[in-house]
Amino acid sequence: MAPARPQWNDALTFLLLSGIGCLFAWLFKVNILLGLVMFVIILTLCLVTVCFVHVELGYFLLLFIGWFGYYVCTYALGGQLPIGTVFDCVVLINFLALVVSRRDVRASWRQFLKEPVILLTMLGSAYGFLEILNPNTTPSSSDWQGARKFVEVVLLLFTAYNLFDNYKTIRRYTFAVLIVSTICALYGCFQEWHGMAPWELRAIMSDPHSFALLWAGGEFRKMSLLWDPAAYGIIMAVCSIFFLILAIYEQKLWLRLTYIGCVIFMILGMGYSGTRTAYAVLLAGIAFFILFNIDKANIQKFGAIMLFVFLVVMFGPFSGNGTVRRFRSTFLGTKDESYKVRIIARAFIQPYIRSHPIGAGLGTTGINGAIEHPGNPVANFQPDGAYVTRAVELGWIGLLINCVLYFFILKTGIQAFFRVKDPRIKVYYAAGVSCIFAFYIGDYAQLAVGGPADVGIYFMFIAMILKQKDYDKEYEQQPTA
Repeated sequence: MAPARPQWNDALTFLLLSGIGCLFAWLFKVNILLGLVMFVIILTLCLVTVCFVHVELGYFLLLFIGWFGYYVCTYALGGQLPIGTVFDCVVLINFLALVVSRRDVRASWRQFLKEPVILLTMLGSAYGFLEILNPNTTPSSSDWQGARKFVEVVLLLFTAYNLFDNYKTIRRYTFAVLIVSTICALYGCFQEWHGMAPWELRAIMSDPHSFALLWAGGEFRKMSLLWDPAAYGIIMAVCSIFFLILAIYEQKLWLRLTYIGCVIFMILGMGYSGTRTAYAVLLAGIAFFILFNIDKANIQKFGAIMLFVFLVVMFGPFSGNGTVRRFRSTFLGTKDESYKVRIIARAFIQPYIRSHPIGAGLGTTGINGAIEHPGNPVANFQPDGAYVTRAVELGWIGLLINCVLYFFILKTGIQAFFRVKDPRIKVYYAAGVSCIFAFYIGDYAQLAVGGPADVGIYFMFIAMILKQKDYDKEYEQQPTA
């Protein structure tokens, strides 16, 4: 049969795209900068259109920006594109697209605000805004950046709350996370096996701070496509927990083997990052999952296997391997010198925390504090974890709000696991709550929650535990065999 003749709309589209291609060719010949600007404008319009036409694809776009945006911005564009601003803009566009496309958005918003987890999140956001007026510090750009992040959290949560309301969406997003996390894991392994790329080495060597952060034990710590080894190690640990648990329950053999193969590369990438916190995160998540399901015989066997693997790595004849030595040093406790430094630093700052209930102000600690708040008493203090950072910057009041929020998230997740009727969703609850617990353990020594990469899966987990009743309705409406 002869092919159908092109319609007028097809011909018009072909002419329009040809004209745009010719225009770009002419612009790049006349003025490269002008051509790039026009290309970015058209690309932006296309992305905005995609977000408004299909909100789910817009949220998927956030996932890819969070995982790959930093690398593209730093090495391909020379750091000229503010990737954080791009991420914030896409979050806002997704929220507006959701408001425009959903007729029941008002009812959804009212239901959203009834959740204790959301009320505590809103309380934390309001408290973060009030920190702009903190009398213990002077106003700076970091104050507004911190306040902007609080707004971003609410918008992301509401978008995820509306999107992840059925099993098919969760399943599609899970495969998207599997793809990006496996790519990231493989590239970290490539950096270890074949060395860093020339453009990566140039960027590292040009910044003394980056060199000091990455050079450890006579080699570079690997960060793959992310912004630092700590973020890479922790996110690989959490993804390993997530997909390992999915593999345990998966019925299809080919998919189970796929999960396990990807998890192997994620664990290797985690080890190559040299982030000791990631080892504790991985073990904490797995241990939580085992306790979560300790009444099941197959989980008891899995726990025994994991304990055996841990003992082999800890006490086996592998002391010549640098990654193994770093793993073992994570569990040395008071014998580890860096742990002693952490304890001394925390003891030093505790009197300040007790005497300043509202803290020193947003962005007053660490390198940023030394730059923007040089006169602040804590400007040169280097916090070693998210909890200490919040206690110093937001005071013990801010830390208390944060810890209560974490408690309610875990409580809601555990209750949802035991109440949900759909066995498919129960698997995701087991994996998601274990990963959330692992994130909170990671916050003890690093900033585990808050980066563009980890929020891509963290908010999915929270949205899922808040939508338990919707999953039950979907399961009850399924036709019986």
